[in-house]
Amino acid sequence: MVTAGAIAVGCFILFLTFTKVQRGIAAREASVDRKTEVIAQVGKLAEGFRQAQAERAQLEAKLRGPPLQLMSFVAQTGQRLGIEVTDLRPGTPGAAGTGAANPVAEETVEVNLAKLELPKLAALLQELERGPGVVKVRRLALRTRTDDPNAVDATIVVATYQLKG
Repeated sequence: MVTAGAIAVGCFILFLTFTKVQRGIAAREASVDRKTEVIAQVGKLAEGFRQAQAERAQLEAKLRGPPLQLMSFVAQTGQRLGIEVTDLRPGTPGAAGTGAANPVAEETVEVNLAKLELPKLAALLQELERGPGVVKVRRLALRTRTDDPNAVDATIVVATYQLKG
């Protein structure tokens, strides 16, 4: 009976030891899984960062490129698309954004377009923003026409950006 009791106590101790080892293994596996997830997230973030850095480098390269003659570019783009661009007014050159440490200069042109169909206007806007350098349509104002319901009058403010100095 003492031997049976000793065997039972030994089995119980083995059971407790085995259970403790299994819990330790499960905890380590859970820790490894959590760390693997964190490493995967770091990898995704690193890929996003590399992509953002590449986009930034492309934008900086465009900003460092030769200065764009904005009025000529707008007029030539309109002419190429068959749009009469005659009313161009240069804006006041200044810094893009705020702050004295801003290294980017902005040049704007206000363009008034009369009796223009929307598909042509959309094509013009796309061509302007796909142009060389950094060109953005900053503002667009549309007015409907009473004499032609398919046409609009548009006022567009187009801006180009260049690194100062």
